[in-house]
Amino acid sequence: MVQLNDYHQPIGPALPHWQARPQPARCVLHGKYCRLEAVDPEQHGDSLFEAYSSASDGRDWTYLSVEPFSNRAQFDQHLRNISQASNAVHYAVVEQATGRALGTLSLMRIDPQNGCIEVGFVAWSPALKQTRMATEAHYLLMAYAIDGLGYRRYEWKCDTHNAPSQAAARRLGFRYEGIFRQAIVYKGRSRDTAWFAITDQEWPALKADFQAWLAPDNFDEQGRQKQRLGQQASATSTGPGAQRLQQMLALQAELNILIDPNWRHAKQDYYRAIWVECAELADYLDWKWWQHRERNLPQLQLELIDILHFGLCDLLRSSDLLREREAAAAMDQLLHAPATASDSTAIMEALEHFTLRVLQTRQFDFSGFTQLASLCGLSLDTLYHSYAGKNALNRLRQLRGYQHGHYHKQWGGQQDNEHLAQLQSRLPTHEQDNYAEMILHALQDSYDTFFAGGTQAQNGVSLPPPLSSR
Repeated sequence: MVQLNDYHQPIGPALPHWQARPQPARCVLHGKYCRLEAVDPEQHGDSLFEAYSSASDGRDWTYLSVEPFSNRAQFDQHLRNISQASNAVHYAVVEQATGRALGTLSLMRIDPQNGCIEVGFVAWSPALKQTRMATEAHYLLMAYAIDGLGYRRYEWKCDTHNAPSQAAARRLGFRYEGIFRQAIVYKGRSRDTAWFAITDQEWPALKADFQAWLAPDNFDEQGRQKQRLGQQASATSTGPGAQRLQQMLALQAELNILIDPNWRHAKQDYYRAIWVECAELADYLDWKWWQHRERNLPQLQLELIDILHFGLCDLLRSSDLLREREAAAAMDQLLHAPATASDSTAIMEALEHFTLRVLQTRQFDFSGFTQLASLCGLSLDTLYHSYAGKNALNRLRQLRGYQHGHYHKQWGGQQDNEHLAQLQSRLPTHEQDNYAEMILHALQDSYDTFFAGGTQAQNGVSLPPPLSSR
């Protein structure tokens, strides 16, 4: 969502907690099929020279800044140069099974202040091309840069004439961003540069794609892939539960970024927040024998939505494709949820089971949660619309200065959650794709109209007419 400054000019999202990222280290990154080691001429020279020498010609070096090496001395000097580079870290791709180094790639154009980094100088030998090791090498370096070091932008640049490089970038999930004309002079010729990038917001889905593709069960006995990179996740995202889950994950990610752009790297114990929210939910059940109290079903459902917020955060940060599939399957169970809530004893027992599971695993239990939601009378659609509304309210709070104490939780004689409830009762729910944005815009209109001192606020009417009637 576009934010406006005091002059009502559109500006980019605020990053109040942003800090410069660390420089990449000369470390070892381990995978199933290969590992990445900082280039060491003594350690990797023999196997790299042998691997490159197996090529039938020098076409693999056409778009690199160096020429093919006619002798070992030239190659050794090249390795010394890249191993001692001050503005890049070059890694050798080492086959786990044999210990042979079969190619190199590097982290370069490193911009810690802005959190941007580029993968470059990808030099594969014939033995490395179109192998699981090649894909895994890219995955390991991406994960290190984004998850490990916290960079927010991971770039890929190449000569516009280098069609194989551009195809590789797209396969790996990079988004094409355009061409910088006459950007570089190299090897005595001009280069127009094609730009591609992955952002930290796009990374969790791509990470899941890589993990699914690299799994041993994605390959047959001859080592051939069963599904192409990126197909595994899309194949599981067609059911109603998966679709609703993806909608909620996208909304949660946007809210998290508003609160803390660096949230993925913060050490938040989501399971503890879930535990506390579960205790608050229990307080609205009629289990206290020392006082008469009716259970409050609407409040029970609201507490479930607050619990779900933390569960979505936990799932987003894990970037675990298997967990996402399990969550989607659990959401599908709500398609058949009864229209009425169960008795309080059944709800309490399900709540205790869910809470215990969360504390034992320190992870959100989507199966237990959807069972609890069903017992409380929530279907898949009512759960989604309740979540989308509360998410919109939380985004309003952040956009209007909640963190800095500037937000007013009450206006026009009502709490903000009461405004939300009234708006949700008046706005249609069939516009599934933009429902959350409709709620947010209506809340913003209500809030801003009142505090701007406009006619509605002066007359004591804090709610504007529904968007559908304007």
